[in-house]
Amino acid sequence: MKKKILVIDDEPDIREIVRVYLVEEGFEVIEAGNGQDGILAAQREQPDLIILDIMMPGINGFEVAKHLKDDPNTHDIPIVILSVLAQDSQYRHGILDYISKPFRQEELVGIIKKVFEKVEGRSSKKSVLIVDDDPDIVDIIAICLKDNHIIPEKAYSGQDALEKIKTKKIDLILLDINMPGMNGFEVIKQLKADKKTCDIPIVVLTGTYISADDKKHGLTLGVAKYLTKPFSADELAKEIKGAFNVKA
Repeated sequence: MKKKILVIDDEPDIREIVRVYLVEEGFEVIEAGNGQDGILAAQREQPDLIILDIMMPGINGFEVAKHLKDDPNTHDIPIVILSVLAQDSQYRHGILDYISKPFRQEELVGIIKKVFEKVEGRSSKKSVLIVDDDPDIVDIIAICLKDNHIIPEKAYSGQDALEKIKTKKIDLILLDINMPGMNGFEVIKQLKADKKTCDIPIVVLTGTYISADDKKHGLTLGVAKYLTKPFSADELAKEIKGAFNVKA
């Protein structure tokens, strides 16, 4: 299937040049002539990548990028900036790369292919949501995950975790039980009651003794494993890799 690319630029000549260059390389190209139309086209068409001009009347490119990244339906679409502006703002709002005007066909195509390779490589990695009210614990675990080529996502409360899962692709959850407000067991109940999240494996983190009844209760709810603090980086990595192969 052809990759679909949305070009958002207020200059028809630029859009036409980009279209010709990319169609020759086998891409499907759709166009929008301003920021508002670009946002609507992204929501409707769900392109594989967006090429976005910065200097446009009305909504400028950075405002478009922010809107797209704030919307769960378009958050994961990679964005490449096409502009005469300097590159110092390249990585604002999740922008992955930058193409300067004027540009050559090989330059445009090369950057587009590089971004697709980057995105496809990133999507093959597992993503783990760390849920703990202790920021130091969260940061330590995040470092361990990165060292094992796993993408860490962070949440500092049960409610924060439930909101984060709505907008992120999560392959596994590391969940503290003893948190203020909504505790870990309450989070598990809500996750398992939702068809969209019921199959995500959960590894419970706890720094206190868990009774046999509580442990059984957790397993009944769908806990894949228990991990007691403190634990080593090797223990954490081993448990996570094991949990990926356990059905929640």
